[in-house]
Amino acid sequence: MDWMFTVQNDVARLPALAWQQSWMIGGWSFVAAWLGANLVGRWTSNQKAQRAAALFFGVWVLLPGPWGGAYWLGLAFQAPSLTTALLCAVQLMRILHPLAASGHERAAWPPPLVFLALCGVVLGWALLLDTLGLWPNSFYNWGFSAAAPALSLGVVALPWIVGKRLLPNAEIVWLAGATLLFVALRLPSGNLFDALIDPWLWCFLQYALIQQLRRRFKPAFV
Repeated sequence: MDWMFTVQNDVARLPALAWQQSWMIGGWSFVAAWLGANLVGRWTSNQKAQRAAALFFGVWVLLPGPWGGAYWLGLAFQAPSLTTALLCAVQLMRILHPLAASGHERAAWPPPLVFLALCGVVLGWALLLDTLGLWPNSFYNWGFSAAAPALSLGVVALPWIVGKRLLPNAEIVWLAGATLLFVALRLPSGNLFDALIDPWLWCFLQYALIQQLRRRFKPAFV
């Protein structure tokens, strides 16, 4: 009964409707701007063209009503996760800013990033099984509990603590930032799982991990 009371109490801690609407528009603006710059960057290294694409798609999302991309993206996918929008914003900065982009390409992910990506994949599968009703209790509802952010921060900090690094990896900072933003603003839905992962990020993590495995083990098959 205590656990049920805690969850119900946390369910009421939802972001204001105005915050939810603002985040849906702003979050998709970051994602669309990165997508536009990334797509153009595959055809040309001209940064003016990449900036123009980022500006076009970012502004398109901000247009009001059916004229704007947020209207259609929100209908189809609701709001992006804090993690997705934050990662897109960082990657957009790296694409458009020469100094930030310098040396950021890494063929092989470091172990902390692989660990966090695996955690994201496992979380996505757990949520999918919950959607299909294959858990005895609702796993998704646990994302409303007050203990969820503390556990998330512990998992995110684990590779930093185990690696005994003086400063955390950038990926750890991004995910910790997403968790802290959720604690402060309860975006996008009041549930931590919606702040950490969404279907698009989940699919990307699985694809990226498969590519990492191919890169690591390819020499063994040559």
